[in-house]
Amino acid sequence: HIIGEITTDGATYRAMEFTGETISALNVEERCTICNMAIEAGGKNGIIAADKVITDYVRARTDKPFKTVTSDHDARYCKVYEFDAAKLEPTVAQPHSPDNRALARELKDVHVDRSYIGSCTGGKTTDFVAAATVLAGRKVVIDTFIVPATTEVDHDLDRLKVGDRTLRQIFLDAGCKVGPASCAACLGGPEDTFGRANAPIKVVSTTNRNFPGRMGHKGAGVFLASPLTAAASAVTGHITDPRDVMDLDKPIGRAN
Repeated sequence: HIIGEITTDGATYRAMEFTGETISALNVEERCTICNMAIEAGGKNGIIAADKVITDYVRARTDKPFKTVTSDHDARYCKVYEFDAAKLEPTVAQPHSPDNRALARELKDVHVDRSYIGSCTGGKTTDFVAAATVLAGRKVVIDTFIVPATTEVDHDLDRLKVGDRTLRQIFLDAGCKVGPASCAACLGGPEDTFGRANAPIKVVSTTNRNFPGRMGHKGAGVFLASPLTAAASAVTGHITDPRDVMDLDKPIGRAN
């Protein structure tokens, strides 16, 4: 949504800082996703000030001393944008640019041939829990590729459950193809790369950029979306607002 607002060069050679109640409510992985995408707006980096969520995360992984850094209280910004998160809807970036913004519900007539859920941006544990919430008890109608971002995430596919099944079992039961931890088709790669688009197909993907040839074939159209939207679209075969297929009373992103 933000990149659609400021364009892919709206933050060129600048830092983007994100703050507010919505940001504070996100877990570490969700914050990483937002900071990752700052690069697609031309930014040098994306920043979210450390709070207890972050310091607890770091302390659980090291006993070395560290200090946190925050913006000065009187810091001056090039531009300030305010968004009411409660009014935002599932959003998609259409081919061939991350700023080619549209609402998922506006693209319901767009057929897709493939769903790809993975990459550093959309292949973290939180992302797969969200996707499993949609796919549990359902079958995909298009080729759907699951690519964990790291070996730790791959381990979580077997360790975590939504309901009484592991994430991996949910994906396999739904008809997905589950690959090893890697970047895989996010960067295109050789023709035998897992999930690569080798024809001018349409792909809904949780990756971070969708320029021509990014996932392989230069004629392939990549629609960037959240794991919820990518999973919902895999079930219907067209770009789908995940709220249209989800049980809205079921919590999202909860696993045991």
